[in-house]
Amino acid sequence: MRKTKLDAMKTRQLLINTAIAEFARRGVSNTTLTDIADAAHVTRGAIYWHFSSKAELFNEIWKQQEELKEKEATCFITHEHGDPLRELRDTLIAPLKAVAVDPKNRALMEILYHKCEFTPDMTSEYEIKNSACFDKENLAKALKRCVESGQVSAAINIDVTIILLQSCINGIISNWLSKPSAFNLFALLEDLVDNMLKLLTTDNFSATSFQPSLFAAV
Repeated sequence: MRKTKLDAMKTRQLLINTAIAEFARRGVSNTTLTDIADAAHVTRGAIYWHFSSKAELFNEIWKQQEELKEKEATCFITHEHGDPLRELRDTLIAPLKAVAVDPKNRALMEILYHKCEFTPDMTSEYEIKNSACFDKENLAKALKRCVESGQVSAAINIDVTIILLQSCINGIISNWLSKPSAFNLFALLEDLVDNMLKLLTTDNFSATSFQPSLFAAV
């Protein structure tokens, strides 16, 4: 029976999802297209029909994540609730929460941080972190709104602050993935982000905008 376009799309997505699991388990360099085909219970011909190389499959994985982030950003902007700092807080909590509770996201981050040796034909680590993992443009807008509202010090350098916040998030995720038993990421994620924001907020902000518990020390 001839396969429909829908069948082909389902097979393609199956291969992408299987590749994520296999890359996270074996490492990208130790996984072949044949390994992925076997794990997905399809033929080698089927996987080569959709992807000419492992790099193409790898790049498609992150392209999908970038598209998903763009949709999420659009939804977030549409549902702003009028508190710029809380919106910034939610933006920073989101990647930590995703890796803590979503097995697929955890597998993706395991690949990115610990299971990948990048080659020239692959989307670079820098590109992935700045498109699929973070949205620097919206982060900059969120910080500007916080400054304009008086919730964040006007003395901050927004470009430098973005580097600082991204480095904090990257470090937390990488450290937790190295040894998840070292700390409970889900339990601490709000405190971790609140302590990052302490570095940015004006002196009187904690007394007026958040409950004291949100700024409890870790």
